[in-house]
Amino acid sequence: MSSCQSNLPSTLTVSLRELRMVFERLIQVTRLDAGLVPSLRDCALYSAALGLGGFARLAHNLEAVRSANPHALSLTADAERLIVDCGGQHTWIAADAVLDLAAERLRTQGSGAVEVRNATEIGELRIVEALAQRFGLQAEVAIDETAGSAEIVVLPAPKAMDATVLERIRRDGLTVDAALWWQLFHRSAEALAPDSYLSRRHAGPIIVEADGKVIGRQDEDETDLSLLIAGAADHGTTAINN
Repeated sequence: MSSCQSNLPSTLTVSLRELRMVFERLIQVTRLDAGLVPSLRDCALYSAALGLGGFARLAHNLEAVRSANPHALSLTADAERLIVDCGGQHTWIAADAVLDLAAERLRTQGSGAVEVRNATEIGELRIVEALAQRFGLQAEVAIDETAGSAEIVVLPAPKAMDATVLERIRRDGLTVDAALWWQLFHRSAEALAPDSYLSRRHAGPIIVEADGKVIGRQDEDETDLSLLIAGAADHGTTAINN
């Protein structure tokens, strides 16, 4: 290891924007249903923020979700509570739905209790505590790791609530082992299309036609037209017109 390499930090503080970008790309690399991307991105984000499986088990959790069967979930209800049986599927598959059920129960019946059974990685269900904050709610999650079950109780958030998990991430970022982060970062790059003259013309909020015509925003501030100009001669384009 060179002297320069030995001075590299062992941990990094990663911003919310960068976390979301890498997590979304990793979900795309895993080839999960596109409709699940926002939900699973937040599951991964809060798993890391709350010190659950986090960064270290991200690949494992995404693979488990990819092979899960959402149709295995079932719902039963009685006068006291709702029971979600996950049928042995990963907890992330049920997290958003469980929260929705608990919130609906709270608003219609005054008690937002839901029991979750037969889920793998049941400890990950604590992410519901952070997910609930988006709706001005407070979730209390009691986990039984041995039984693979949990009880969620959703309540209105107190008026003097502390900063939400998302606010803390936005303010402070998250600290991650540097080697692990770069491993995830490079893996996430597999979701990107190969760089080419054509891809550069369609990057950002505008499209640049082959003849140089710009389609879209005219207040150009993101697309690096110099990259296009540099390759224009090789592709028969003589000018970039605004």
